[in-house]
Amino acid sequence: MFSVIFDMDGTLLDTQRICIPAWDHAGELQGFKNIGQHIPAVCGKNEAGWSKYLKDRYPTIDMPKFNVDARAYVMEHLVVQYMPGAEELVKFLKSKGVKLAIASGSSRDEIHHHLNELGDTHYFDVIVGGPDVDNCKPAPDIFLLAAEKLGTKPEDCYVLEDSENGIRAGFAAGMKTIGVPDIVQFSDEVKALETAEFPSMVEALEYFKTLV
Repeated sequence: MFSVIFDMDGTLLDTQRICIPAWDHAGELQGFKNIGQHIPAVCGKNEAGWSKYLKDRYPTIDMPKFNVDARAYVMEHLVVQYMPGAEELVKFLKSKGVKLAIASGSSRDEIHHHLNELGDTHYFDVIVGGPDVDNCKPAPDIFLLAAEKLGTKPEDCYVLEDSENGIRAGFAAGMKTIGVPDIVQFSDEVKALETAEFPSMVEALEYFKTLV
């Protein structure tokens, strides 16, 4: 039996788009405009990854303050909800005995917070956050760690991702990659790394129904 590893933000949960106004807000507090425009480039990265990305472009930015301010904005304004079709897919896979993991660039505290809001922590056998690995997506580390904790070989794992960094990471890990783009449409280069791509989790559910 295969296992399935979900990215969280923008794939499993509708928590990606709010990061754009959150980054705009945190940047404006330090005099920087439109920092949210960089969100598509860092989708899938952990805090260390996106902090380096921004520091390279805004050398005078106070990244610890930026991250605190952006996180506070998200926690104040976010209404946690599944992406369309995602809850149904999770429940279907769980009913078939498929092991499930979340491998997200967000921290485990944030992941657990969001899942607790939904009351759905019990669906996932393994949760891995960005700080749990040294190298963020597009490096394969987070997916390899999730597979190890699941007790599943990488080649027996499906990865569901909304970001190019995530697809690259899943492919590098030797896993089957399923793209479900959210705020960024994938390049032809990334599409070539996918096992399949769907416009939403609704279609992904139909795909997995053919596998179990």
